[in-house]
Amino acid sequence: MKSSSTEPRARDGATHCSRLIASAFEYPSDVVDNDEYVRRCRFTPTTGWEELADASKMRTRRWCLPSENTRTMTERAIARLVEQDPSLAAQVDLVVVASGTTMTMAHPTDPDNVAFADLSPLVLRQLGRNDALGLDIKACYCTGFLRGLQTVDALLANPNYRVALLIATEQGSRFATAASNRTSFCYIVGDAAGVVALRRDTSDVAAGVVDYCGHTEVDKLEWVGIGPDAASIVMLGSRAASATSEMLVACGNRLLRRNGLTPRDVDWLLPIQSHFGLIDSVRQQLEFSSEQLLWFGDVNGFSGSASIPACLAEQRAAGRLEPGQLVLSLAVGAGMNCAGALYYV
Repeated sequence: MKSSSTEPRARDGATHCSRLIASAFEYPSDVVDNDEYVRRCRFTPTTGWEELADASKMRTRRWCLPSENTRTMTERAIARLVEQDPSLAAQVDLVVVASGTTMTMAHPTDPDNVAFADLSPLVLRQLGRNDALGLDIKACYCTGFLRGLQTVDALLANPNYRVALLIATEQGSRFATAASNRTSFCYIVGDAAGVVALRRDTSDVAAGVVDYCGHTEVDKLEWVGIGPDAASIVMLGSRAASATSEMLVACGNRLLRRNGLTPRDVDWLLPIQSHFGLIDSVRQQLEFSSEQLLWFGDVNGFSGSASIPACLAEQRAAGRLEPGQLVLSLAVGAGMNCAGALYYV
């Protein structure tokens, strides 16, 4: 790939160190259709139910039963991954977990120890690894997976790390129906976990992470977040939606431009699985065809940072995503922060 003369690639001269070698996903058991969401919802959104269904294209969303949470979804996704390749566990030197809805004091991973360190130590224990590094990423929310990809790629440049697991897991349903909510965004929220394994690889073969970008716009810090009751979502409606669209498009254009690419050079656009109207508008502004869009939010709901890796893993398992294909992923999260990545599957 050639670099743009007007905007040099941020990674010029860097070694591509991260090759995606495996993936897995987990959706929880409760399939909640639109009528059931209305029945459970304890607040009145500012937008009517029929309008919400039409604009978002939502049909069902996946929610955790009382016996399920970010921990159980993560454990099942890891078990699926290891089942694919039992030798993988012994090779893992690094585990990075992104979750904006795992709040140890309010929603602990271990109810008997509310100050317990987050999910990465539990993953390491599940893998039987007592000498690997575990990191948890919190405040990025919906961009957590892509921020984690940046972190993993940087750490795999160190020869002491061979294989990394990058996991994103969210239980947004915890915040989707509370009486303290006001935002219609709750209508699309779902739960999921997604995991990818990346191997340190310095070969010149087109594979793995190509480039990434992102930034935080601190003047919008209060626009999106979790309510003080730790049971609701805070969002400044149309202002946040407009900013999200602008940030997604800006990240996409930046990555394409500085890598000398057009949408025709990219196989798939795999964004956060948010509101269809928003995602389709971003697709059109970036000039991707509808056939290039990987979006299944109408079936699974929007699981924040987990929505990209869960969709990626599900579509790899289904054979739609094939080895050697180039993917552009984009996300915006609370903060507000945005992230984008170009990578081969």
